[in-house]
Amino acid sequence: MPTPETPRPDAPEPAPDPVEAEAEAEAWARVVEAWDDEGTHRAYLARFADLEGLALAGGRYRAVLAERPGDPIAARFRDEVVKRATIQGLASLPRTVPPRAGKLQRALVVAALLALGAAAAWAAFRLAALLTGSPS
Repeated sequence: MPTPETPRPDAPEPAPDPVEAEAEAEAWARVVEAWDDEGTHRAYLARFADLEGLALAGGRYRAVLAERPGDPIAARFRDEVVKRATIQGLASLPRTVPPRAGKLQRALVVAALLALGAAAAWAAFRLAALLTGSPS
């Protein structure tokens, strides 16, 4: 049973805020007026910090491409929207901490290091005995 904070999957989407929708429409009108100005496009995209906003912007550029399929500006900024949405989506994925080494693995590493140390000490002792000429 869903909790009050969790919306039901079949629940309708919340209506967009009319003030925000109007501001977005005005911003898009400025983009259309100054279509060749890259700064206007970038300012428009900077308005959107979430995936829902980027989906709206992507829809705007996709509609322009449907009207004018060869428009390089619409294609470039549609690709920019896809890039930003991909980054946003990947950044929102949960991260897991890698598992720590178990006690057995740690003990085996310590034992291997001790064995290597003992072998190195024995080799150093034998080398010293050979160099000094003393029998051992």
